[in-house]
Amino acid sequence: MITSTLKLMISLNRNRRRLWKSSDGSFTVEASFVLPIVLLVTAMLLFLCLYVYQKSFLVQASSAASERTAFIWDNSKKDAHTGRMAEGNYDPLYWRLTDDRLLASLFSLGSESSSPTITIPNTASDSDLPFVKMTKGAESVPDGMEGEMKYDNKVLLRKVSTTLSWPASIAPLEKVISGGADLEVSSHSFIADPVEFIRTVELMRYYGSKFKRADGNRTDAGTASEVLQRYGGR
Repeated sequence: MITSTLKLMISLNRNRRRLWKSSDGSFTVEASFVLPIVLLVTAMLLFLCLYVYQKSFLVQASSAASERTAFIWDNSKKDAHTGRMAEGNYDPLYWRLTDDRLLASLFSLGSESSSPTITIPNTASDSDLPFVKMTKGAESVPDGMEGEMKYDNKVLLRKVSTTLSWPASIAPLEKVISGGADLEVSSHSFIADPVEFIRTVELMRYYGSKFKRADGNRTDAGTASEVLQRYGGR
């Protein structure tokens, strides 16, 4: 009895040593450790791709809204997508002085009057030209995005800024990537007004020629004042 028990224990020890030295089943054991890591990395890459997609989509929508609004700024009757307008439809002659907030910017008449702002999506109706133009430009923003559009007139530098956010964001990934900040982008587009630029250059050239003396040299302040009074009375 004792002998048989001893033989059994020796046999078990030999089998145990053989199992420890054997490589059978090692792939299954290693895979059980590696597979969760692979799945976690794959899930993180998928979330990252979704985050990049949302970010790029917001940037594209924000840039398009700013550019289209700046494009139609010289005439609120233009179509924001194509630039077409009916013949003879123009804004008031002196809209750049009043409706464009030029005087408010020159004399600092308050931030609210000098920087018109609309919310996106915009449901309010306003007859002021800056709000009309920004509303038409903001129509291109896809549904589901929120934000605001602002117009700044710095006399020589005019721009339209658009800030958009996407409420349906990936919160866990945002906390890892951006420290918990909201998924928000901002873009701006500068306004080019070729007609006004040409008109200003021609005006400077016209009065510059009037300020010159017969010999081609610059005139003095007294003569310039006389020229302004003479041609200003016409």
